Amino acid sequence: MFFRRCSTRPLLAAGFLALAVWSRADPTVTPEATGAESLYDAATGLTTLRGDARLTLGDQTLTADEISYDNKTQTATARGHFVLSAGARRLVADEGTYNFGTNQLHVRHLRLGQFPLYLTGDTVDGTLDDLVITNATIFFRENAAYAPSLQAARLVYQRDRIVSVEGLQLGLLGRHFLSLPKFEQDLQASLVSDLHGGLGYRHNLGPFAELSLLVPISPGVRVGAEAGLYTARGLLLGPAATYRAGSGDDSLRGELRSGYIHDYGNRLTDVLGEPIPADRSYVSWSHQQQVGPHLTLDGQLNYWSDSAILRDFRPGDFSGVQQPDSFLEGNYSGDNLVVGLFLRAQPNRFELTQERLPELRLDYLPTALPVPGLYQRLSSSLAVLRQDAFQNLPGLRSTRFDTFYGLERPYAPTPWFTFTPVAGARFTHYADAVNSRSTYDRTFGEIGFDALLRASKTVDYRNPLWEIEGLRHLVEPRLSYRYAPAASAGQAWLPAIDRPAFTTYLPPLEIGDQRNLDQLAALNTLRLSLDNTLQTRTPAGTTRDLADFNLAADYRFSPQRGTRALGDLYSELALAPAPWVRVEVFEHFTPQSVLQQELNYAVELTDRDRWSVRLGSSFLRHNYEQYNLDYRQRLNEVYEAVGRWRYDAHLSRMNEQTYGIVQRLGQTWSVHYEVSFTRGSQREGSFGFSIAAELLKF
Repeated sequence: MFFRRCSTRPLLAAGFLALAVWSRADPTVTPEATGAESLYDAATGLTTLRGDARLTLGDQTLTADEISYDNKTQTATARGHFVLSAGARRLVADEGTYNFGTNQLHVRHLRLGQFPLYLTGDTVDGTLDDLVITNATIFFRENAAYAPSLQAARLVYQRDRIVSVEGLQLGLLGRHFLSLPKFEQDLQASLVSDLHGGLGYRHNLGPFAELSLLVPISPGVRVGAEAGLYTARGLLLGPAATYRAGSGDDSLRGELRSGYIHDYGNRLTDVLGEPIPADRSYVSWSHQQQVGPHLTLDGQLNYWSDSAILRDFRPGDFSGVQQPDSFLEGNYSGDNLVVGLFLRAQPNRFELTQERLPELRLDYLPTALPVPGLYQRLSSSLAVLRQDAFQNLPGLRSTRFDTFYGLERPYAPTPWFTFTPVAGARFTHYADAVNSRSTYDRTFGEIGFDALLRASKTVDYRNPLWEIEGLRHLVEPRLSYRYAPAASAGQAWLPAIDRPAFTTYLPPLEIGDQRNLDQLAALNTLRLSLDNTLQTRTPAGTTRDLADFNLAADYRFSPQRGTRALGDLYSELALAPAPWVRVEVFEHFTPQSVLQQELNYAVELTDRDRWSVRLGSSFLRHNYEQYNLDYRQRLNEVYEAVGRWRYDAHLSRMNEQTYGIVQRLGQTWSVHYEVSFTRGSQREGSFGFSIAAELLKF
């Protein structure tokens, strides 16, 4: 037996050459070897490296305290601080073997890292792309005590996917207490899509604890539950789920949330002034689906046992949906038409809803006729309508067929001017008329025009502070007129289900676009609008809108009772002179009496990720005048402070003050600490605090 000891300088052993592509290793080519000490056994053909021992072949590197390499089998046996890396993948263990030719490995006491996966195990067999691990513990994003983890008796990992697991359990802080079924998981996707927990106190709920957890049961499907224990009210508990499949033209996604509570607390009354029962529940479901390139399906269900169930227990959800809606809709889109089936039902009895049971609709989009320059459009619907009796309103039923046909002929004598005469007719058949009429047919026509001017001017103005590189002003005056004097005919015999909805914005002018079909008003109206846009160039060569300012008003030649000839003036302003500032304003103004009917505005300033402030106001004459201030200040890498204030100038009262701290625990958790003071709310009380934890990624 012959040994040769080498110096501490890096060693290039005889016959060791580098190879660029590790997955196609040539058996005749061996890795580059270095070490503080090298021993070669001529009888066995083994080379032993000690002290910063390293073998490198392409993007594969193996380091350890001691490595023995067999050049014939291309197998390395390493002991002490075994580290194998290949590209972004890195495997750490106490000891093991690795074959540079076949990429097979066997190690003990594994520690594996490939973002966002961190994994430990007793033994590992396979390759870096195909591993079988026993007694595995899995952390996502970071190996920390506060990060959720998985434990499995046997785990199979293949190319960024966990393809099978046996004996899987989910846990926290070193304890694994929730058993999970076998599943397949893409490591680039979230394992738990929703995990929230919190503690707090509110006057109407008492001290409380809340938890929401969803876990996977199959690819794209997460199921779990939402629970809340409220010392003054009881236990609210219900199943929850999300699902997602496919992409593009063949995809679907949806969400289900629910809860039930036997409420033994002070429940007060609902919006109708009626006592709220002790057994309370809610179900919220949404669904969106694309079936091929032409068919879309959408659905939503919001069942509430009473009008305050979400306001009491899920105030965050209630702020976005205060009037629940339930519907199913399918639309098929062709080249020039859309066919839709729409169903709206009302599972709740504390609000008024125009139900459609169902409505079949066809919309033929504007299409050129054989006559040069002439375009046609068509809309038809067949609807079964129902409105249940509500307070002092009677119950109504209606089966209605409606169709609108319109023609238009644009003239563009110059690039800056377009004049479009329009004409249309609407026919409606009511199978269920009222006031001694069994049926009723209504037919009326409409004529009018749309005129548009376009003008622009450019200015060579530059301002580095505001990132302005030249200015372009676009202005578009528009003049529209519609005449339909018979639109209001026959209302005495019509079941008034589709009525005008309350809005502070200008309603559609075209009769073919109006949805308040059962209470149309006669038209003899001229609408003037003026649109302004100010733009600049971006460094990428595109355009950026710096400002938009739009005005519009109606003049009625035949004003109805209670209206004036000159209608109110509506204006919109949006300013974004720089990425760090944005201003939005909407105003509704009566020129005759110089009265402001409505004013909504918001001013937002942002200093990148350091701080942001948003001041907003909502004013509606004789109803409310409220001011809102939201502030966020980053304190350091872990903490940021938030504040929220709501002031009611109409009542001279601060409705809400909220002060909070947001803490980030590594890459895993976001913890919110909040204290709130409120006035004027009978249900929520005047004081509350909460500590809520949200799982950012797992």
